[in-house]
Amino acid sequence: MITNISRHLRVPFNVTMGIVAVGLTLAACDALNMKSESASAGAMPSIDQMIAMSMQNMKKVMMMPDKDRAQYVMTEQQTALKHGEQLFGSSRLGTNGFTCATCHPGGDTTGGKVPMGDMQMLIPTLKGAALTFPKYKVPNDAVITLPEMNNNCVVMFLKGQPLPLGSKDSRDLAAYVSYLSQGKAYTPGKQSM
Repeated sequence: MITNISRHLRVPFNVTMGIVAVGLTLAACDALNMKSESASAGAMPSIDQMIAMSMQNMKKVMMMPDKDRAQYVMTEQQTALKHGEQLFGSSRLGTNGFTCATCHPGGDTTGGKVPMGDMQMLIPTLKGAALTFPKYKVPNDAVITLPEMNNNCVVMFLKGQPLPLGSKDSRDLAAYVSYLSQGKAYTPGKQSM
């Protein structure tokens, strides 16, 4: 099943498995961060703790029979996508009642422009947008990642607080925005100015 996803997204299988491994590592770090935060406000887990949790996750998943492992990975992916889609359509990310879907219904665009101070910015489609990151963005004056771009929109257009990078909400929103790019070619750094 992962192979089918790789073909559908035009990503090599070994890259997909690398992404799965990174995802498991991030999940371990996220779990450790939550445990750590509840135990001692804001203390980061040690490298040894992060490695131990990552290895525990790898063992849990990679020791499953192939069919069970594929099902587990797909279930986790679908759960993240559903949560990301809910966030995309939720006004809880901001304070002005808008959602990501307000400007990007179904990941597309409503057209038109949005005000940015004394300037106007075209509302882009998100179909294919995720596949252009990481890339330079003028508001940040830096090369940024997709989760950082999502935070730009949350802060500037939804008037909300940025999602903590690496959090479940941040990862799941990025997963859904990436899902909107299915079938498009990967073009990191592509600009549409």
